[in-house]
Amino acid sequence: MKKHLNIFIEGKLQNADFNFYSQTGAFKYDIDAIYKNGDARHVDLEIEGEEGDLHSYVNYLEKGPLQVHIELFRVEEAEIVGIEGFKSYKVHKEEYSFMDRIKNAFK
Repeated sequence: MKKHLNIFIEGKLQNADFNFYSQTGAFKYDIDAIYKNGDARHVDLEIEGEEGDLHSYVNYLEKGPLQVHIELFRVEEAEIVGIEGFKSYKVHKEEYSFMDRIKNAFK
């Protein structure tokens, strides 16, 4: 049965090419995914596929060789939206960068 999962990952992801790693796994496990890279520490994934494939893919991400870079790994089930293929987006988690926030604090 096809399912949709949202995965939230946080950690030292700048030390790993997590986009390439997650895309390789998506092809390996026949997963459709939307990869959202918020900054060097946050990645959100929306994934769809068969239940067994989803389980294997989540395990691949969480327990694979890049696990040393992960500090938070959360999975939530959601409604199917019809994702096709693998799409990667750069999104902004915060309105200002860290340096902008520091500069604004001293104005």
